[in-house]
Amino acid sequence: MKEKTVKMKQSVVLWLLLLLGCLSPLRAADVLTLVPTSGKERSMDIALIGRWQFVDTKLVLFDKSNNILAEEETSQIKKITFAEMEINNAVSEVEANSIVIYPNPSQARIYVAGANAGTPIRVFDMQGHLLLSAIGTECDVQSLAAGTYLLQIGTQVVRFIKQ
Repeated sequence: MKEKTVKMKQSVVLWLLLLLGCLSPLRAADVLTLVPTSGKERSMDIALIGRWQFVDTKLVLFDKSNNILAEEETSQIKKITFAEMEINNAVSEVEANSIVIYPNPSQARIYVAGANAGTPIRVFDMQGHLLLSAIGTECDVQSLAAGTYLLQIGTQVVRFIKQ
């Protein structure tokens, strides 16, 4: 059972990486940020990533020379974001919005701090099925069964729990 759970988590993370890499309507993302539950973010230029692979229970990102860029236990990944790089006066900066969901866990409604009023919100189950969609800064999750879900806001994905 544990092996099945690990494989399911790995497939969800891979699915999210592929989905999020294709979300930007105008151009592809330039920067991938991996946010573990410890909060120690790692950002890297997507052009430097040669491949990603699941090794045992870890997600491992390799460069094009097969050197490890980053690795993280899949169970410890809080969110993965993709962003475009802004170039301002020849200085590169990563534009990253800080999204906070509350209350988490929730029973009926979740609120999204850090999102614009017109931002699409999508709720996925852990198998990657789209369950709910909303626009704005709140979403009614009362119809969902108790469990863990993924909330996509723009190019960011955050995990939340429905009680």
